Amino acid sequence: MGATVGFQELTFAREPEPATSVYGDISGGGLLLNSAREMPLGTLLKLELRVPGWGKHQNHFGPSHEADLRPLVAVGQVVRVEQLDSGEYELGVKFLNVYPDDQAALLKFIEASAAAEEK
Repeated sequence: MGATVGFQELTFAREPEPATSVYGDISGGGLLLNSAREMPLGTLLKLELRVPGWGKHQNHFGPSHEADLRPLVAVGQVVRVEQLDSGEYELGVKFLNVYPDDQAALLKFIEASAAAEEK
């Protein structure tokens, strides 16, 4: 399973359309994702990130591969929108609300990945 994110707008006005994308440039503060449709700045999104390999950094019981299957769920806000040559949009999303244990596991995972790349 790859590094993907499911996302949908948090709104009461209409039924939000869920979408899935790959993500990049993830940090403890947010991520970049591609979207088929433009979303205005300030749009709130429910995010479900699939982070392969982050299970061993979580506080959990049982095998870490089982923890890998659990998505990181967060609320994010669109802080940057850029139209790509492909016609898609690249969205910069800032995390607003993440379960503290999940954010700590994500930061450990990012640090471990960066250290592995330096070797």
